[in-house]
Amino acid sequence: MINEKLTSHFAIVKKSELFKEHYKNVNEISEIVPLEKNELREVLKKYFNLQRETKGVYLVRSGGSSTKPLIFPVDIQENLYQRKLLAIELVKYGMFSSKTIAINLFSYKGMYRTAAIVDDILEKCDATTISLGAASSFELVFNSATQFKANMLMGTPSKLTLLAKYIIDNKLNLVIENIMYAGEFLLASQAKLLKKAFKNKKIYSLYGSAETGIWGWSTYSEKETSFEVLDAVIIEIDKKNEQSSGAVVVTNLLRKRFPVFRYLMGDVGQLNYVNDKRTLLLKARVATSFSVDAEAYFLDDFNWLLEFVDRYQIQIAVKSIVKTEITFLLIAENQLLKTEIRNKLNQIFDVNAEIITLSLNFVEESDLYINNTTSKTPTFVDFRN
Repeated sequence: MINEKLTSHFAIVKKSELFKEHYKNVNEISEIVPLEKNELREVLKKYFNLQRETKGVYLVRSGGSSTKPLIFPVDIQENLYQRKLLAIELVKYGMFSSKTIAINLFSYKGMYRTAAIVDDILEKCDATTISLGAASSFELVFNSATQFKANMLMGTPSKLTLLAKYIIDNKLNLVIENIMYAGEFLLASQAKLLKKAFKNKKIYSLYGSAETGIWGWSTYSEKETSFEVLDAVIIEIDKKNEQSSGAVVVTNLLRKRFPVFRYLMGDVGQLNYVNDKRTLLLKARVATSFSVDAEAYFLDDFNWLLEFVDRYQIQIAVKSIVKTEITFLLIAENQLLKTEIRNKLNQIFDVNAEIITLSLNFVEESDLYINNTTSKTPTFVDFRN
C-alpha cells in the first residue's frame, strides 16, 4: 500500500516545475536517494521563482544557518487543509479544546512562522491563543497568563525553561496545567524545572518541519516519546540498525504544488505499529546534524571552516538547565584568525546569551574527543543526552 501511494505521488513530483529536472532521469521510486536539506536548497535556488507563480504562496523559513536560509514555498490551500486535518486529530487526542487558553511563546522572527502556524491550528480547534511571541518580556508573559487565567503554555524548551527560571527566581506563583513544546528535544532536567515552576500535569509536543508541515503529536515521556502521525504522511526509516532505528524520511502526500519526496528530516527514529496504528519514536539527531535553540544545523554549514583550520570538532553540552554550551575545537597553524572565525559563527548561530555560550579553542589533535566504541574522532559530539 505504501509503495502504491509513493508511486502515485512520485508521478506528481516528476511533473512539478520544482523537481522535474532533479528527477528527470529517475523512473522508479526504488532508485530515489532520500533528499537532503542542502540538495533541496539548491533545487529551490535553481527552479523556484516567486515572480513566475500565477497565484500566491505561503513562504516559510526552515531552521538552520542564518547565512544560508532555506525559504520553502507551500500552496496556501494545501497548507490550510493540512492544518485542518491536524486540528481534528489534536481535538480528538485531547491536546486542545474550546476551553484551551494558551500563551504562545513561539517565534515570529525573521520569517519563522512557528508562532503563526500554532495560532492558526489552535483557532481551528476553537481554542483561544494569546499571541505574545518569543520576544515578549517575562513580566508581560506572567501578567498575561495571570490576567487571562491561561491553562496552557506553548514554546520551545529553551524559551519555556527560561520563563520557568524567571518564575522560580522571583518567587512568583503561576499554575499552568498544560505545556506544549516543539522545535527541540525536551531534556529530563528541563521537564523537571517546568514541573517545579508551573505545577503542570501534562506536557505535549508537535513535530514536523517547514518542508513537510506539522504532522505529528505526542505526550512527553522522559524515556521514549512516540508521535502519532497524519494518515497522509508517509514515513520511512532509512539505513536501519539492529534495533530498527534509522534516519526519518518523510513524504507528505498532501503537498502537490511544491512536493518534497522522501525528505530527510535530520532525526533518527523508529516506526512502530500498535493496533495497526503508526507511531514514530524519535531517538536523536542524525550524526551529520544537530539542533540548538530550535535551529537545525548540518555539518555542511561549517565547511567554510576548513579554509581557516586544518581540522575542527564541535562539542555541545548542557552548561545549566537553561543554557547550552557550544565549543569549537580548532586545529591550525595560523591562530590569528580567531576573531574572524568567531564573527562568522556568531552570525550563523545568532547567539542569544541567555541560551547559548559559544567558545573557540585552538587545541592539539590529542585534545579532540575520541569515541571509545569506534575509536574514531567525530566532527560533532553531543553530550546533552
